[in-house]
Amino acid sequence: MRIDLFIARRLRLSDNNGNRTKTSIKIATAGVVLSVIIMLITIAVTSGFKHEIINKLIGFNAPISISAEVLDVSSSHPIINDVEAVEKIVNNVLPNVLVEESVKLPAMLKTDESFAAVVFSGYSDNGHVDFIADNIIAGDIPDFITYPNKIVISSTVAEMLDIKVGDKISTCFFVAERMRLRNFEISGIYNSGFDEYDKIVAYSSISTLKKIAGIPDGSATSLEVLGVEYDDIVTARQALQLALNSAYYDNKLTQSLEVDSIINTGAMYLNWLSLLDTNVVVILVLMTAISSFTLIASLIILILERVNMIGTLKMLGATDSVIRRVFILLDLKVLVKGLVVGNIVALLLIILQQQFQLLPLDSESYYISFVPVKIELWQVAALNLGAIIVATAVMIFPSMIISRLKPATILRYE
Repeated sequence: MRIDLFIARRLRLSDNNGNRTKTSIKIATAGVVLSVIIMLITIAVTSGFKHEIINKLIGFNAPISISAEVLDVSSSHPIINDVEAVEKIVNNVLPNVLVEESVKLPAMLKTDESFAAVVFSGYSDNGHVDFIADNIIAGDIPDFITYPNKIVISSTVAEMLDIKVGDKISTCFFVAERMRLRNFEISGIYNSGFDEYDKIVAYSSISTLKKIAGIPDGSATSLEVLGVEYDDIVTARQALQLALNSAYYDNKLTQSLEVDSIINTGAMYLNWLSLLDTNVVVILVLMTAISSFTLIASLIILILERVNMIGTLKMLGATDSVIRRVFILLDLKVLVKGLVVGNIVALLLIILQQQFQLLPLDSESYYISFVPVKIELWQVAALNLGAIIVATAVMIFPSMIISRLKPATILRYE
């Protein structure tokens, strides 16, 4: 066994009479515990916000969407003519995704006293059903095939129009400079917390929307590409746009198509999330600095409290580097103790927030009604490993004080 490890394992952090040492150890441990708790909770909250906001964005806007290029400014809803051909190209480029037809039509909901402008969304498959169902607060999601005249609106619109589940609502569509009226029944009311979307997004049967807009079978206003991982959206969009452009120039498609993604449509929210990343870096740096300073202080006190031992080890032939490693290992005991306690407390708080959502938020300001938390094992491991590496590095320089202590002087130290 290495001599430095042997000595460090046998040494206690403080002697019975070392009151100053005990105090410094307690302060250093508390500093590490507090820093770890703050850093882990910061990472968890930031990851939680990212997860929730991105999920909401994808719920309203698919990761990638394909639409027809607007060539005629008078066209109120340019359509994709050959959906089947486009789906084949998408599946060749991105084989593990779900492609569903989508029709979006602007409309006016009207009661005797008020009105509200919305955009109706209809989908051919079930890719968006889970998102809508998770946010339903009254009623339910109808089977749009069986009940084509039922719709789902947001609580914001319902309150604005003073309507509830089961009520009938007159709806006015403007298609090709013509007004088309339709009566719907409110089947469900949702609340996502995204006020900007809740104010305008409603859901209806895609077949009903196609009939109103005069869109033939096999066509759609857009195609939604689901199942693309967030980190892969940029490269997937570029590859898909290139493939569709090539198909158009090779006359495999009759129209030019545009590929968009939530990176563009949700840019405002994603920029806000990027600001959170900056805040996280600042907090991690500050907490690392605080814990490092307390560890350095405790290391210096440990050295000063054991100067006689240092002199004895030097008289026995121990080198400065060996003695320095002994005290660095001794101070790492403080760090490890702080890490263990800090991890336990932080993870317990994170789990409690996940299960019971104890801390609420103003959804109008933060788009979520509670503080979201999400943390993964690799993040915890990386933080702890980084803390050990940084702490070891910052203790190297102050431990050099040992080389300045001369055995003859040390042994007379009281």
